[in-house]
Amino acid sequence: MRIAVLFSPDAGKKKIFNDIGSVLARKLKNHKVFTGQGGFGKLYIPEATEIAECAGDYRTKIAFMTLSLSAQKPDLFICVGGDGLGAYVADTLITNGLSVPVMGIAGGTANVGPIIATRLYDLDSFDPENLIFSSRGAIHVRNGGRHTGYAFNDVVIGNTFLGTIDGETKNISVEELLVNNKKVPVTPSCNITADEFRIAKNGKDICFSIKKPAQIVVSPLEVDKFYGRAVTGVLCHSAYSPLKAAMGLFDNIIVGINANIAEQFTKSEHILFGPGDLITVTGLSDEGHIIIDGNPYLRKDEVLTFEYKPGLIEVAEPFYT
Repeated sequence: MRIAVLFSPDAGKKKIFNDIGSVLARKLKNHKVFTGQGGFGKLYIPEATEIAECAGDYRTKIAFMTLSLSAQKPDLFICVGGDGLGAYVADTLITNGLSVPVMGIAGGTANVGPIIATRLYDLDSFDPENLIFSSRGAIHVRNGGRHTGYAFNDVVIGNTFLGTIDGETKNISVEELLVNNKKVPVTPSCNITADEFRIAKNGKDICFSIKKPAQIVVSPLEVDKFYGRAVTGVLCHSAYSPLKAAMGLFDNIIVGINANIAEQFTKSEHILFGPGDLITVTGLSDEGHIIIDGNPYLRKDEVLTFEYKPGLIEVAEPFYT
């Protein structure tokens, strides 16, 4: 088999990368392996064929190397890092019309999405010729009608994202990172909407009672491990519904390190939507930015839209014995 392997040099758990690389080198020794330069893979799998790196920021490098590795016509694309790396790789493959199964191995700050589904201990059962495949959909996010990204785990509207500073997970300012290239820990803001905040579904305004949500989360509902008990409200029926995505409005911060655990009731509302539906959000404040599977984006336009797209990518996992 021909196999592409891409590590994230910015992921949160670098201490396990050597262990992952050692296992992969052993498991893939009879296959043709391609990887990136230095911390993108060659450092951990020295026997692999190295693909050149380009100049630019992190996202630009990931996109370039994903395309370069895909040009080798791999039968499997392995990415090692967090949900953010998985989202960047998948986005590049989808937007360029490339079809290759992706296997994500956890090594990031948070590893909760459906792409980064394999842990180090799962590699004991890893055989590239004996894998389990499943199709995954995502939320397609557009800002001002322009493609922003695909969320396989969630989209969070806020001013912070989860990242690592000196080995510790922090709430990091979106603006400081993307405008000033600095990782600055800040408290998540609850003021993400303005007075004219509106949500529409297929062009029709939706009535909701949480007029000033502290956080907005949009997520696919198709991963089996998500389905909860009745405490999740109407989402307890999502396993049996054709509507496979939801937007949640919360009056408290729920995504964040050391988020305030309310000692009283936290209110939430959910808007279910499915393939063919278009959710439009307007009236966000200057602190209402976009975090897609942990990757921050500056919101540059008033209008945000969300669509659920099924079957966008094929995810591979070891066949557990």
